[in-house]
Amino acid sequence: MEFRTRVGIAFVLIGCFLGGMVVLDTFGETIFPGTAAVITPGTLIDQVFTKAGFLYGPQAWRPGYSPLGIYPGREALDNETWYLMFVDLNATPVSGDPNVKRIGSVRLTYNVTDLDGRAVFAVYGLTTGTIPTRTNRQTGYNNCGYVVTGKGTAGGSMPAATPLPVSGSHQYTVAISNNQLADSDDMMSTSRHFFFNQPGSGEGALHITPNLAKRMGTVTETTDLNGTFYVTATGTDPGNDLLLMVAVDRPQPDDFALRVRTEFVRAG
Repeated sequence: MEFRTRVGIAFVLIGCFLGGMVVLDTFGETIFPGTAAVITPGTLIDQVFTKAGFLYGPQAWRPGYSPLGIYPGREALDNETWYLMFVDLNATPVSGDPNVKRIGSVRLTYNVTDLDGRAVFAVYGLTTGTIPTRTNRQTGYNNCGYVVTGKGTAGGSMPAATPLPVSGSHQYTVAISNNQLADSDDMMSTSRHFFFNQPGSGEGALHITPNLAKRMGTVTETTDLNGTFYVTATGTDPGNDLLLMVAVDRPQPDDFALRVRTEFVRAG
């Protein structure tokens, strides 16, 4: 066989392989739907937060190597003001080989009372050593997030909140709002550490989805003040601790309340 023919066949085979990978990445969840999930008995956290839990803001961004936008699909906009809360979910999704470890996701149930404006949910997976903090992708392919809009009573101020300074070292120490869970060793610390080592680091390792048939996540916008979504992971290291970031786009009324409940959902 002539050299040019061999080269041509090689390029055709490579093209078919790359095309197949694109198809699987785009339509794989439809072609090969996930099996039924099984909820593991036991609630990992069940706690109610008030507007006093929003410790950061007003600001237009959330932590990343460079400041990330807050509304899913958008970059940080200087004219936006958000107030941020970080909650330790006492759980983490697990990815990898199901023959080696119990893989699964974290199911989060929320109930919001008297929400004025928009609340955005994002997630961070904390790691150790030099491995960057994980988070859901903000913009681009497979970006995801969860947005709830309410028509509650207009609020006055957020007295517990102060802006989080942008870090030139790409590292952040954030206070969590549920440190009163003193019965758990993992909850004794009042703060958590974020580390990002390069542009885009950690983005896309975690996903937010309302449907486990779409494990790579999606952007959900809803007016339902009571709902459920899942945090899933891809890759080899989703992190050893999971934080929920809740951001609201205006001061909340005194009656604002957010109940958060988490459970581990094992892949079927």
